[in-house]
Amino acid sequence: MGSKPKGLTDWAYETIKELILTLKVAPGTQLQIEMLADQMGVSRTPVREALLRLEQDGLTQVVPRVGVFVTDISKRDLEELYELRELLESRATEEAAQRLTDDDLDHIDRLLEESKVAVKKGNVEKFLETEIAFHHILTEGARNRRLISIMDGLRDLSYRWRIISLKSQENVRLTLIEHQGIAQALRQRDGPKAGKLMGDHIRSARERMIKEIDLGDETEVSSGAGA
Repeated sequence: MGSKPKGLTDWAYETIKELILTLKVAPGTQLQIEMLADQMGVSRTPVREALLRLEQDGLTQVVPRVGVFVTDISKRDLEELYELRELLESRATEEAAQRLTDDDLDHIDRLLEESKVAVKKGNVEKFLETEIAFHHILTEGARNRRLISIMDGLRDLSYRWRIISLKSQENVRLTLIEHQGIAQALRQRDGPKAGKLMGDHIRSARERMIKEIDLGDETEVSSGAGA
């Protein structure tokens, strides 16, 4: 684990959050405060406070008299999160088309080139990194601080789904193609087209995720079902 910053609670929060988002701790897992504290070399207090913050984020759940658990990820969660992302991010992208600087657009082009290299090398971790950066720069391009904060939270909550979906090389390929189409519309400063393509992209991503994981009649994805 990385070096500890001044705030132990912040460090514990970021460390545990990363374990959850990257599926190193599976959905539904009970988190042992004492064990986490020992592993991180801190007292139980910052760990306990970190878990409470993660509950506010929707990543952990405190069950009275039982313990703290990593939240499951369900089909309903996926649909709700991506419905919000579709609404907000398509609008943000439309606004960004008029507000992104030429340097921003060059940055997007570089991200797409890095994505291509990652696809060729089969480096899913690097592709996910560039995919997240692509979406983030478009949200920032809307120049709306509240929207940026909301979207960052939604992306965190959907991160586990994205990891599962991008295990498929076909999903990775389609994601890159869709990003390229959005980038082209941004270069043309065509806000309505860019916004529509972003909405289509997020909707398609949601459909691919549902298809990737055979949920059947089950609505919950547990450690044994997907990660």
